[in-house]
Amino acid sequence: MKKTIMTALLALALVAGINTSFAAGIGYVDYAKVSTSYPLAKQYTQELDKKVAAIKAYAEAQDKKILAAKTDAEKRAIRNESVKQVRAKQQDYATTRNKYENILTQKVVAAAEKVRVAKKLDIIIKKDSRVTGGVDCTLDVLNALK
Repeated sequence: MKKTIMTALLALALVAGINTSFAAGIGYVDYAKVSTSYPLAKQYTQELDKKVAAIKAYAEAQDKKILAAKTDAEKRAIRNESVKQVRAKQQDYATTRNKYENILTQKVVAAAEKVRVAKKLDIIIKKDSRVTGGVDCTLDVLNALK
């Protein structure tokens, strides 16, 4: 009986040791750093900033037109058209932003997957999702994005 228990304990210890040796670990990526360092992300941010500036410039120009209008009907017409155009520009901004975010996410995920496989990690998560530990893969992901 003692021999059976010892054999079972030894087998359990071996299985636990084998499972631990195959556990590769967890990597993490500082997504904020990637989004500010990756050239394509910078380009997309600049393009979106231009769209925001264009919306503001249009709204300011329309405000001046409203102030210069002579009648209430003319002011209403300008205001209605302005609201319609600003909404269209905001929708364009939102659509473009979503498109860019999807493209960037796909590229970062693909790069992270390459790094995960190369480093033999179990998973790579966002830095903000971790509490402690893990392997910082941010620079490796940025290099894989080049």
